[in-house]
Amino acid sequence: MIRKNAYAFLLFFIAAGLLVSLYALKQHLAPLGGGGCNVNATFNCDLVNRGPYGEILGFPVAAIGLIGYLMMGIVAIHFSRSKDPVIGKALLAMMAGGIGFSMYLTFLEAFVIHAWCLLCLASLSSIIGTSLAGHMTYREFTAVPAPAEAPKP
Repeated sequence: MIRKNAYAFLLFFIAAGLLVSLYALKQHLAPLGGGGCNVNATFNCDLVNRGPYGEILGFPVAAIGLIGYLMMGIVAIHFSRSKDPVIGKALLAMMAGGIGFSMYLTFLEAFVIHAWCLLCLASLSSIIGTSLAGHMTYREFTAVPAPAEAPKP
């Protein structure tokens, strides 16, 4: 079922990542303590999202995720229409970059910040789902059809 609907799953995970990133950006810009994912000291989005690692050069990490998912969505739609392997490889590269960035942020949560952001974990899940569905979509859209059998004399 997943292989037959890989493109639909790809769009679903991209949309989920967009929504999670949008909400994380809203939380980053909102007043402190207003987040719904501040459970305790271990699971605290404000601690992660507004801490020193919540921005890169003054730019919110959640906004980077939002832009990344938006770009992946645009490239995925273009790839579905063109079936161009170069565009598909660009999409795969974007997803690999997203996984790498998410893994880096997860490392920071575990070993530097010592707190977990539920929104960040949801985004990690979204990029993993996006990557798996994206890989299946790439294989489906770029599959070389089997050669037809030659007619027998």
